[in-house]
Amino acid sequence: MCKKYKHINVEERIRLYKLLSSGNSIQKIANQLQFHKSTIYRELARNSSIYGYRPDTASQKYYYRRKTSKRTKLDKNPILKIYVIEKLKAGHSPEQISGRLKLLHGKCIVSHETIYKYIYSEYGIKLKLYKCLRKQRRYRFPRVKRRRYRRSKPKNKESIHDRPDSINDRSKLGHWEGDLIVFKKQKTNLFTLRERKSRFIIAIKNRNRKAKNTANTLIKYMKQKSQLVKKCNSITLDNGVEFYEHQLLTHELGADVYFCDPYKSYQKGAIENANRDLRRYYPRKTKMAHITQNNIDLTTNELNNLPMKCLGFRTPHEVFWDVNPKNLVAPLV
Repeated sequence: MCKKYKHINVEERIRLYKLLSSGNSIQKIANQLQFHKSTIYRELARNSSIYGYRPDTASQKYYYRRKTSKRTKLDKNPILKIYVIEKLKAGHSPEQISGRLKLLHGKCIVSHETIYKYIYSEYGIKLKLYKCLRKQRRYRFPRVKRRRYRRSKPKNKESIHDRPDSINDRSKLGHWEGDLIVFKKQKTNLFTLRERKSRFIIAIKNRNRKAKNTANTLIKYMKQKSQLVKKCNSITLDNGVEFYEHQLLTHELGADVYFCDPYKSYQKGAIENANRDLRRYYPRKTKMAHITQNNIDLTTNELNNLPMKCLGFRTPHEVFWDVNPKNLVAPLV
């Protein structure tokens, strides 16, 4: 008799069938196969059909039961499953959902890998939950790092390499990165900014790419939001012609302006990631004439209220305006 528990394999099922057909007792069969007799009884009860016990049918029933019994944590907790699905449909990533729950409950409720496993499970595929993800891929692909091509530095502008450490290490609020989002066959664009420490996003409707107009668009918006002017100490931009009136920004907003190296957009990666998120709402074919600034503010407000891993799963809004998430009511899970 074997002391350690193990599953009956295909060869042992064939031997069991032959011994059973020869009229051997269950105890004798168990002794020969080195199983406890209760294991044999259980095998016969679970994997027999209306035609009796057959090894091929028994193996099929066994593997099917094993496959269907592998339920995820979300399958076992309907309340948690509903919460996760709602958050996915609201635009939260699995990592944001997992991290936010951990922040609010003080422990890991569900890991992001479990959520991904559920999304790409048979049930998740039927619900098309993968379409809630940023890239909407039907299958999961491994992440591949790409090498970037580097070119020369800008001239006659304050370089990003001259920024003080307080900006580079994101230790203080008030330092922004800026860029433009352009659209197909139209002059109107979005002037986007993201605060480096909090990842707080601003997007401003801009009627054209002329340098003076672009600068005035930002100045007007920031002065209308007086609290934002107080939290604007520097802006990092790229070398596009739309930013040639950077002295105007310094004069009106009191903000130092720094420029990335040519063709190195990754040096202001925060705003590049923000633009990618905004593209989900405003693809290149969007007719900006039909979009109001109020609509744009609602979009950025939605993004600013998504929890982020780099912020300890606090939201940009909470970090920028110094709101303590512990004061919020934790969801019932």
